[in-house]
Amino acid sequence: MSVSLKEDRLVLITEEDGSLPIGTTSALGLYYHDTQFLSGYSLMVNGERPVLLSANTDQDYVATFQLMRSEGATIGTARHGSDTLSIRRTRFLADGLRERIGVLNANPHPARVTIEVRFEASFRDMFAVRGYRGVTPAAPAVAVERREDGIVFELLGRDGVRRTTEIAQRPAPDAIDGTTFRLTRDLGPQQVLTIELAMIPREDGEGQATVPGRFDDALDALDARYRRFLRSCARYTTSSETLDEGLVRRSALDLRALLEFHEGGPFPTAGIPWYAAPFGRDGLICAYETLAWNPDLARGTLRLLARYQGQKTDERTEEEPGKIFHELRRGELARLGEIPHRPFYGSVDATPLFVLVFAETIKWTGDRTLWRELLPAAERALTWCDGAHGDPDRDGYVEYGHRDSVLRSQGWKDSAQSLSDPDGEWSELPAALVEVQSYVYAAKRGLADLYAVDGDAKRADRLRGEARELRERFERDFWMEDQGCYAQALDGRKRQVPAITSNAGHALWCGITGVDRAARVVSRLVAADMYTGWGIRTLSTTYPTYNPMSYHNGSVWPHDSAIVAHGMARYGFRDEANEVITGLMEAGRRFPEARVPELFCGFQRDLRFASRPADYLVSCIPQAWSAGMVFLCLRAMLGLEPDLGSQRLLVDPLLPRWLEHVDVRDLRLFDGTLTFRVRRRRGGDRVVGAHGRLTRATAAAFS
Repeated sequence: MSVSLKEDRLVLITEEDGSLPIGTTSALGLYYHDTQFLSGYSLMVNGERPVLLSANTDQDYVATFQLMRSEGATIGTARHGSDTLSIRRTRFLADGLRERIGVLNANPHPARVTIEVRFEASFRDMFAVRGYRGVTPAAPAVAVERREDGIVFELLGRDGVRRTTEIAQRPAPDAIDGTTFRLTRDLGPQQVLTIELAMIPREDGEGQATVPGRFDDALDALDARYRRFLRSCARYTTSSETLDEGLVRRSALDLRALLEFHEGGPFPTAGIPWYAAPFGRDGLICAYETLAWNPDLARGTLRLLARYQGQKTDERTEEEPGKIFHELRRGELARLGEIPHRPFYGSVDATPLFVLVFAETIKWTGDRTLWRELLPAAERALTWCDGAHGDPDRDGYVEYGHRDSVLRSQGWKDSAQSLSDPDGEWSELPAALVEVQSYVYAAKRGLADLYAVDGDAKRADRLRGEARELRERFERDFWMEDQGCYAQALDGRKRQVPAITSNAGHALWCGITGVDRAARVVSRLVAADMYTGWGIRTLSTTYPTYNPMSYHNGSVWPHDSAIVAHGMARYGFRDEANEVITGLMEAGRRFPEARVPELFCGFQRDLRFASRPADYLVSCIPQAWSAGMVFLCLRAMLGLEPDLGSQRLLVDPLLPRWLEHVDVRDLRLFDGTLTFRVRRRRGGDRVVGAHGRLTRATAAAFS
């Protein structure tokens, strides 16, 4: 079991007692800019590794480990020797890894205590650590400089960047033997020996923003940053303590930990441990989910993606003019071009999602500065969708697969097997995915609404006309009458890939589904072959490639189910939406620390036992769009839709049976904040407060 911490661009992944293995090529370590700046870190007390008693990483950026050192102590016995030392490790991430180690002489007599800490730094690129596509550069020769209070590891990379890891101890070690620090003290009964360590990564002498030098001051400053951020977010409290203290609190902390801070604002990185980097699709979906929690995430996400928007055509990175990137890495291999992630543009959905989220963000915030700033980027993204890059055969659908790529599947289900024919063979490319066409539709409708508010009726009418034509084609080509649902995709010969998937629910989210067909789609997605009781499966149990333990062919992805539930609610199917939301909440509270994973297995819920969903073993935890899920579910339950024209928030609440009330405080909307309450009532849920900015909606968004 590993333990992870993250703060801004720093990620730490250790063994369960906080250590990093020495003398191995382990993937654990302290990472900065996708580089393993610390690969080994061991603690010995009186010549032995202490025994772990407990660990606490509840706050994502700070951790404590309680350990012991006892003469004759053996794991698996209840007896410990009489000479016992209590050891407590406290650490956090700021400009690097800061740690305090305290050793208590828990004996009635004096004891001599020797603390030894040993370090290694490999400076390996994360892609080399993970063995990405055979990338295995030769082990570099790392230099070690001795200082009075510590050492400095140094490596001049093949990319010309000088990387260092500065390690200092206070009080200074009695001796430094190679990369091992040693300190010995005689302690009286109940006396404590404390050392503090700072492990600071730098590139060409620069690293994270400077923080106070003293341990306590630096931790206080970090705590203050967390408090300031959380005060800027809307606060949701409900009649369910389990929901408030579990999912809502946990998700808020996880989202804050996953943020990177850029000039344009915060960007939610995808997930820990290996995807704590900017991803276009993940960032955009998380930004949408959290608009009713903190719209600054959307602002920062849109600005960073616009900054890297494609300018030219590059076969290796798949960059194209107007395209939004899939993944951005900043390590040596990316700088050298030995991997294409500098950034890599291999996704088909990030570009229309950019426009969709941009339009929704302006509707929520009324931010005219952002509208003027990013409108050109949104128009370039639409040009990519409509042009020869997004639609190379000019059939009116955005598709992928017209050239070789490191990713065979380029929708959100990006595993190779996620798009297959009934015989199990991979579907023929290029492919037009059902959800991608839905995103394009919503992007054009959303942008049209904003042009209309801005007074450009001509551009608004043109975009609405294009969206209408797309909807007509979509209904004709994707609808499967015998299944009462949309096909997963059109393949390279424009044949339907007849799989029933959760992707079809994204059409509800985006409003492209005809009202007459919406009920059939909803009914299909909550049928027993799709709905597990915990969430909606990615693939029907009736399809030949179904596997509940797979990545995309039958598993449940919480963000995906939340998007579908939001779509159901928007069409007025509130009971079905609440059923899915209830399943997600029931699942989330059963995971350790109420932390919702990236995905879990798609086995049917068994109500006879106090079970929980089965883990998908390599799921990212925490993961941004899973953490954002709870806030999108709250929005769906409350029926929140902004009306930019009237500067009001439309509210159409329908709380599930297990929830009596929801209080919303300091919801950021347009140029101010709203505070209101929703109470469940037999004759209809009641909304109280903020009368000047709230409108009780009585119709579904797409009816």
